[in-house]
Amino acid sequence: MTAAMWLRNLGAFAIQAGVLVAAGAILARVLRIEASRAALVYWRALLLTCLLLPFCQPWHPAAPSAAAVTVVHSAAARVSPVTSEPAAPPARTSLSVERLVFVALCAGAAIRGLWLVMGAWVLGRIRRDASTLDPVPEPIARAQAHVGVSAGFYTSSRVAGPITFGVRRPVIVFPPGVAALDSSIQYAIACHELLHIRRRDWVFQIIEESIRTVVWFHPGIWWLIGRIQLTREQVVDREAAALLASREQYVEALLAVAIAKSSRFLTPAPAFFRRSLLKKRVAHILQESTMTTRRLLVSLGASAAALVLAGTVAVRSFPLEAQGQPKTISNKPVEIVKGGENLLHGELPEYPRRAIEQKVEGDVLLDLAVDDQGEVSDARVLSGPDELRKAALTAALDWHYSPSAVRSASIQATLRFTLSAANTEFKGVAYTVDTKERHGDLTPAQQLERKIMEFQKALEDDKVMGSQRDEYKAKLAILTEQMAHINAERSGAEPKERYHGPLHLVAFETERASPDAAGEVMKRAGIKIGDTITEESMRNLRAAAAAVDEHFKVVMHGDGRGGVSLVLVSRE
Repeated sequence: MTAAMWLRNLGAFAIQAGVLVAAGAILARVLRIEASRAALVYWRALLLTCLLLPFCQPWHPAAPSAAAVTVVHSAAARVSPVTSEPAAPPARTSLSVERLVFVALCAGAAIRGLWLVMGAWVLGRIRRDASTLDPVPEPIARAQAHVGVSAGFYTSSRVAGPITFGVRRPVIVFPPGVAALDSSIQYAIACHELLHIRRRDWVFQIIEESIRTVVWFHPGIWWLIGRIQLTREQVVDREAAALLASREQYVEALLAVAIAKSSRFLTPAPAFFRRSLLKKRVAHILQESTMTTRRLLVSLGASAAALVLAGTVAVRSFPLEAQGQPKTISNKPVEIVKGGENLLHGELPEYPRRAIEQKVEGDVLLDLAVDDQGEVSDARVLSGPDELRKAALTAALDWHYSPSAVRSASIQATLRFTLSAANTEFKGVAYTVDTKERHGDLTPAQQLERKIMEFQKALEDDKVMGSQRDEYKAKLAILTEQMAHINAERSGAEPKERYHGPLHLVAFETERASPDAAGEVMKRAGIKIGDTITEESMRNLRAAAAAVDEHFKVVMHGDGRGGVSLVLVSRE
């Protein structure tokens, strides 16, 4: 992945996550998801969805650069090397924009990581310098028995309010004046901190701060993690207030300690009091919860559906890019470079003669409408050279896709037309080109080959009948004889006389079809090797081939001595 692509993907991911967070915040307010436990699950699920976005969407292949071109050699064509002047290397700037952005992102993450390390060091120093709370006041011991977890209790002059940290051996550090506080306040503080230990909130705090370190540049993720931490405090407040005689008593303890607390140290410990959030926490404790279970489930279900829709829109509007495969210079004159997946049957178009003469090549982009049976019902050209559009459009209208694999009624396909390199000769399905003639004129042999192919194709058309078919056959025989003389002159052999006797089947071959299919066609046509081939037997063979598979056709080749070879071709 290039630096530019990496930067584009980072920007796309940031926008996708921002859309999800914004949609989640609006839905939570509109649907009034107020229950603290449900809200905590909601915000955590939203954060997890944002983090999994790159892994839950298709990455679109990026267009390859001109430098990323490879050459594929094939025995199907004899390609002579084409020399070209090497491209001048691009000028290198001292520091690109992508590199500056990358350095800034890494610097921000490093600063955040350093802040966490410093916080951990401060906590470790507080723990080392703290004094054991001995004896443990009775309200704190009673809170420990009610919550059902154990912890180490310490006092330190380095803290102005209670803090809790640690996983294997959790500790609670109180300010030195904790023993002088009222017993109800001691009980409330201890219940709150012990509930954090029972819920293992310290682990979640570390995970959340680590996420903030990685995506420190994203304000939406920062806001979302802040909502998670606030909601977690509200959940603990609710549970702690339930252990006291009344919620008002817990609020009084909360306010009494908040007044004495100062932000003396910056530590990543769970905060018991944050002045900016104190008002929301007190209001949440005092309000009566009126949200029924049914309403809660409906709200969560509706928000999930709306978030899926918002995420889909964001992903499609700002897709991520993957490193595409390098563009391949193929020896095939026409090939499908996009939209050929799940294509059951589809012939490639013939390279238009006018385009060959004018040396026109390029990509033709098509928009195909596919019906329920997988057949192309309509097509239109979106872009491409004018000389190639008609051929591509005509061929695509006969395509047939797998109905079970097609997920959309519209498919975009790209056909690539490529002329051969100098001194390259293509023979076969699409066209015959010999570029030895420097001025683009076809040689006599090429002109003769083209006429033969045109007459053969015309004779395969069932609409050509009667005297017109006989005329075509006679012209084809003359052209075939002329071609035989040219081939004989090329090889230095004496031309053979034209054969006027009956034709006998000497071989039945297949091309893109199985031998079993050929056997079935011969069985239905009632013909075998050695039989005489007539016009009637050829009609029977073509009808039998179409009955076995509508995409089969039969091509005939003669050896000039009365022998005929038939080829069963699948037009897939």
